[in-house]
Amino acid sequence: MKPRWFRLPAVGTLLAISLLLVGTLSADNGPAHQTVQIRPIQLGTSGGNIKDRSMAFCCSGTLGALVTKGDVKYILSNNHVLARTNKASVGDDIIQPGLIDQSPACFQDVVDAVADLSQWQTISFLKGTTNVVDAAIAKVRAGMVTDGSILDIGTVSSTPATAAINMSVQKSGRTTGLTAGTILATNVTISVKYGSVCGGGKGTARFTNQIRIGYANFSAGGDSGSLIVTNGNGTPQPVGLLFAGSSTDTFANPIQDVLAAFSLDGQQVTVVGAAPSEGSSFWRWLASYFPRARVAHAAQAGRRPVDPASQAAATHAKERNEQAIMRIRGVVGIGVGASDVAPGEAVVEVYVEKDTPAVRAAIPAQLDNVPVKVVETGEITARPLTCPASR
Repeated sequence: MKPRWFRLPAVGTLLAISLLLVGTLSADNGPAHQTVQIRPIQLGTSGGNIKDRSMAFCCSGTLGALVTKGDVKYILSNNHVLARTNKASVGDDIIQPGLIDQSPACFQDVVDAVADLSQWQTISFLKGTTNVVDAAIAKVRAGMVTDGSILDIGTVSSTPATAAINMSVQKSGRTTGLTAGTILATNVTISVKYGSVCGGGKGTARFTNQIRIGYANFSAGGDSGSLIVTNGNGTPQPVGLLFAGSSTDTFANPIQDVLAAFSLDGQQVTVVGAAPSEGSSFWRWLASYFPRARVAHAAQAGRRPVDPASQAAATHAKERNEQAIMRIRGVVGIGVGASDVAPGEAVVEVYVEKDTPAVRAAIPAQLDNVPVKVVETGEITARPLTCPASR
């Protein structure tokens, strides 16, 4: 279909178009996110705790976003990226790039420090306990970080968006760079395995009220800590903080819970960014002709909003039956998603490590008259990246 004719935009707008074209065409699948950046750095890049190594291995993740608390700015990422899964010390150097991207690999170069570890939310591995976020913040050193710009995304909004089923999202991370996907489920409870060869705490931790994002290529190991934002018209709004995944899925903490976790002392934490905007019809037409937008549109093709009443019923059924379902051998999570057979209707999703006849037989076809959809996710793990000390 041919586009409609329209008046050419002003010179300033043409310049902005040129910048958009350069940004779109230069977006990569990861390599530019793994190199040493000229200071001040952008976010969405390789980074981590300088002490996150053992005798033979080291680990890194993504420095996700910039937040502010009072007049102080901090890098936001995961506990297991910045705080070595509960084992770090306040003041630890946070470096860019991370240890796995140093030369040689795992070299602890204090010159690369861009921030100092300040605070983290402890992850509990005790049986019967639950977690909400895997998050940490590090105070930015003077002149070391740009004012919130994220590689391949640019400036984000300071106003978060609430995650919704079928919402189109994007992220910029250390390993896979800029990717787009779709929120497939909300109100997710999952069991996440920690325990790489470096870092701190090891074991399985249960998380509640999480977000499930598809599809398989949305993230990989090393993308932990990436900020997930909306993908569409206007300024991207923060949605979640990427922290875990499997061979098929990505999981994130809702950004509202992350920010609230660091606002308990009365000082509100916010994402550094611009006011949200919707964009003109011209920009909407332009966006539709570029790959980044096409990926997002394709991810949502054929999907329609989930009926609120149906979603409420599925949420109620999920919460009433959650404990019983999570006790089934082979089940690693449960959430609320969209039906594959009845557009606009919600279902309870049950996540299994492996979809076998035995597991299927143990999972009810319905919960409180709400259909159940079994989703094979494989093992769900925290998403740092590990590298041998010598390659």
